Amino acid sequence: MRDHGVIEPHPSLRVVIIDDHVMFAEGVAASLRATGEVDVAAIAPTADEGEAAVGVHRPHVVLLDFGLPDDDGVTLARRLHQRFPEAKLVMVTSLVDERLVLRAVEAGCAGFVTKDRTVDELVAAIRSVADGEALISPIMLNRVLRQIRRRSEGTVGSDLSDREREVLQYVCDGLTNPAIAERLHVSHNTVRSHVQNILSKLQVHSKLEAAAVATRSGLVEPR
Repeated sequence: MRDHGVIEPHPSLRVVIIDDHVMFAEGVAASLRATGEVDVAAIAPTADEGEAAVGVHRPHVVLLDFGLPDDDGVTLARRLHQRFPEAKLVMVTSLVDERLVLRAVEAGCAGFVTKDRTVDELVAAIRSVADGEALISPIMLNRVLRQIRRRSEGTVGSDLSDREREVLQYVCDGLTNPAIAERLHVSHNTVRSHVQNILSKLQVHSKLEAAAVATRSGLVEPR
């Protein structure tokens, strides 16, 4: 594990990068630190070191590569999601493959970032996912949700209000909180409150996970 110092004053967002391509990871870390907005607490080249780093630093966001020397990113994401559900997991890949996205969503990932993003785009993505948004295009989200095999989940979601079900449908459509607020003619804070209630009632930790559970349970239909 490689710890790389902290910027003073402390940025508001703490990030751990798990990627065995050391030059790439260190370049991303340097660029993120240079913005003054992100504290890259650690870089880890393996799944085991990455899991240990997340346990030590408790980051807001984890950027993890799919291909790691001792495990694949999806398996690692599943372990991290179980141990540290408060951390937002973002898969960093060269190409967003539909099958990989499906596996990662079900493992608890909150989004995806391709390695061709600019630093400004990456910072915006980190802030977005930390704020609870899903980092995935609506088209890809729709494709993935259609692949999720529906199975009975008992009474999952039975306590959702009509408005929360409406918000959940928009979440499954891939809309951001501001976009949902505009559709419903309510404030951003009202939508944020609805989303938090939905996550709590579905016992999940991200909008992507909520979309997967809702689709699998038949609470909503991909459209």
